[in-house]
Amino acid sequence: MTEKDNRAARPAKRQPDLNTVYTINPDGSRNMLQVADVKGRWTTRKYFMYALLIIVYVAAPWVKVGNHPLILVDVPNRAAYLMGATFTNQDFHLFFFVLIGTGIGLFVVTSLFGRVWCGFACPQTVFMEGVFRPIERIIEGRRLERIRRNQKGGLDKTWRKLLKHGIFIFLSWNFSIAFMCYFIPTREMLHLVPFFPGSTTALIWSLFWTGLLYFDYSWFREQTCLIICPYGRLQSTLVDYDTVIIGYDEKRGEPRHKGADKGGDCIDCRRCVDVCPTGIDIRNGLQLECIGCTACIDACDDIMDKIGKPQGLVRFDSSRGFETGKSKLLRPRFFVYSVIILAMGALFVARATDRESFHVTVLRSQGMPYTIEDGVIRNLYTLHLQNKSDSARVYFIAPADDALAGHEGVDYIIPQGRVELDRLSDRQLTLFAMMSRSSYTLPEDFHFAVTDSISGAVQNIKVRFRGPRPARFDS
Repeated sequence: MTEKDNRAARPAKRQPDLNTVYTINPDGSRNMLQVADVKGRWTTRKYFMYALLIIVYVAAPWVKVGNHPLILVDVPNRAAYLMGATFTNQDFHLFFFVLIGTGIGLFVVTSLFGRVWCGFACPQTVFMEGVFRPIERIIEGRRLERIRRNQKGGLDKTWRKLLKHGIFIFLSWNFSIAFMCYFIPTREMLHLVPFFPGSTTALIWSLFWTGLLYFDYSWFREQTCLIICPYGRLQSTLVDYDTVIIGYDEKRGEPRHKGADKGGDCIDCRRCVDVCPTGIDIRNGLQLECIGCTACIDACDDIMDKIGKPQGLVRFDSSRGFETGKSKLLRPRFFVYSVIILAMGALFVARATDRESFHVTVLRSQGMPYTIEDGVIRNLYTLHLQNKSDSARVYFIAPADDALAGHEGVDYIIPQGRVELDRLSDRQLTLFAMMSRSSYTLPEDFHFAVTDSISGAVQNIKVRFRGPRPARFDS
């Protein structure tokens, strides 16, 4: 058998296609990608964005605004600090506006520019492509070197793998500690690490996040985007004919030919496939696995420069642009999404700026709705007072001036008419309202007034006075 016959008898190398997931082998085993390195204008922009986002992620809990971290969720005290503003559990409804606004904002960006969030700002991509993958390349070498070394095995492979995974564990632990600083003040975290004395909960969470990050970035990798993240599946409903996506100019590239002087501009070098972090072939069209990372653009542009062809065979453009050369960026859905975002933003700002510095609720105490003693009807209430401000306050509690006016024998017992509360603290108080039975006619609403001694703000809390049904209403 000739060498030509031997080559023909060899099984064809598997290629990415639209019917299977390239990172999963036909037998169900994992096809670990060995992603090639790439340089170019888009890669430079990405690494700049990655560095900026990582700096913000690590530094945000350390930056102080108004004596508090820039971002801190204080779970034990049921409070949160955001850019100098203080929020309590009573302000949790504001999270609805943030969540909906963020989601709609993502819709706007996706409808305009596809999955640029995934390629440039998603934490999975930022840490994978900005930290862990570069370290892997430094330790294990370029793509072909890694492939040969993994096939060969031996001591050279072993010590490199051990070093790489040791660094991965160390980085995962540090990133998990950085994440926990959003929930534990940094001054406390400094006293806890590395062994978390006296704080078993913090130790367990640090181990959990370290293990999760290490598993993700050392082995699971692109499967997070393909299997767990729902965003890729949403893109089919968000992307339309005019959405700017990363695509392959089929008119210019086909027919493919190994030579630069025949056929289309695509020489079928597969460089765009080798650099793809999810293992797709962009020439097959827009796919769920594409995260918009632009690696294929820089890889193709580099090849075009080498063979003397113009750049842009793989580029950012819309489906309309690839077919007709014209694109329409602003469409009706963009304006609809924008109006919704502006409305959500306006509502959030209005609600956030109109928040009261304290919160008061009055509930009827458990048990009988009222008691009668010596001809006097007595109602018992429980008042919950919460100081939502960032400083200690003094509050005064009293019945409103016109409370139960027109009734004789009305009296109130307020054991603590003056209440001092530390910042972000709360207290429950007992209040009594009493009325002569002969003066009572029907259930009636009245108000307790709570006054902030510093700001002068007053909250009138409506409650109902109840008693027995008068005899004249009996049948």
